[in-house]
Amino acid sequence: MSSTAPQLAPTLSEPLLDREDSRKEWFAVWTRSQCEPKVEAALRQLGLEVFLPRIRQMSRRRDRRLMLSRPLFPGYVFPRFAPTREAYLRIASTDGVVRILGQRWDALHQIPDEQVEAVRRIVTATDDARPVPWIRVGDRVRIVSGPLADLEGFIQDWRGGRARFVVSIDLLQRSVGVELGAELLERI
Repeated sequence: MSSTAPQLAPTLSEPLLDREDSRKEWFAVWTRSQCEPKVEAALRQLGLEVFLPRIRQMSRRRDRRLMLSRPLFPGYVFPRFAPTREAYLRIASTDGVVRILGQRWDALHQIPDEQVEAVRRIVTATDDARPVPWIRVGDRVRIVSGPLADLEGFIQDWRGGRARFVVSIDLLQRSVGVELGAELLERI
């Protein structure tokens, strides 16, 4: 007869997956509306490294202006963990979590470390960071405001938060382009 005690499952107070540090990856967790800070705190209590990028934004009230800290990507927090069934279940069952992005626990969509680090550096280095639409070269877009509102065309070039918007006349095989801020464009 062996004198070893049976192994017990980890409790909620134990750090989640400290023993598998080499396999940790960044993932996106979709949260309920306005629950990002609550989910961030709960995931930290599970022992996870969590990134919630925030921006400072001026808000007008009736009688005053306030500087508020808001999530850069509303509805999402980014935990770093080794993708195991145990971790998936504990994170997915956290109050305020809608789901972890991916197909199932063993087919989660990871976010490259370089992308998370780039966002982290941008939001810590400047107060001017603002979300912009996800638009790539070649995408068909519409201008949403300004004197060119409602025009549709394509993105030819993308540099420093500005895009070259192009309208083509197919019959003539000619195009005209203008450089616009990304905040003026929406993907069609």
